[in-house]
Amino acid sequence: MAGDQVEIQIPKTVYDENSAFTATAYFRTRATAAAATPTTVDYRIDNTSTRTERTGWTSVTPGTSVTIAVKSSDNKIQQQTSFRFGGAVWENIQLVVSLDKGLDTEVVGHKQWRIRNLYGVN
Repeated sequence: MAGDQVEIQIPKTVYDENSAFTATAYFRTRATAAAATPTTVDYRIDNTSTRTERTGWTSVTPGTSVTIAVKSSDNKIQQQTSFRFGGAVWENIQLVVSLDKGLDTEVVGHKQWRIRNLYGVN
């Protein structure tokens, strides 16, 4: 069975802009909590504050778990205007992981974090 549950773990929920880290997605079956290997695994990263895509759908090798490198460019503040003139202090980023994308057995999980705008960092 490909699994019917996606659990995503990240080291913390707040990062300074331009930080990189690794996320891990685990795949299980709810009924038995047994590890499962999906047919396919895909992920994407979006900035939910600006409603823009950071990394489009990307395929990774399926396994009972996968690691996803979140690059510093994924955690770059997009609203770089001055705080004084309404610039963003925080932006929210979301990782979406899909097992069996596009199939009848597709299951989607997501995890969000915030990036902090640091003065003088571009």
